Amino acid sequence: MQDTFLGEILGAVVLADRSSSLNPKFEVKPIKILASGIESTDGKVVVDEKHGKLVRILSNVEEKAYYNMYANKLGDLYQSAKVGSFEEQTRNWSHPHNGKPNKEKVGQIHG
Repeated sequence: MQDTFLGEILGAVVLADRSSSLNPKFEVKPIKILASGIESTDGKVVVDEKHGKLVRILSNVEEKAYYNMYANKLGDLYQSAKVGSFEEQTRNWSHPHNGKPNKEKVGQIHG
């Protein structure tokens, strides 16, 4: 389960990284999603050489570039985890920003 979640995060980061600084490597593999009605195995992704559907799978990224990108995102002033309250987040959603920090807001957060 943890590997699947980590793979989803890495895949999303690679798709969002337009500059290709992560140097992603892909493999094509025949996969199948299990759906037998057994709760413990339903949804599991397995390689099936005979009946699997070919998909492109992320197999590697530049680790340092990924961690640097992740750390930079943690410093983004507009990440909802940095918001002090639900009301403040609602205000942020109601007033889109242009990607530049609001100087008054930065003073409140850092000052």
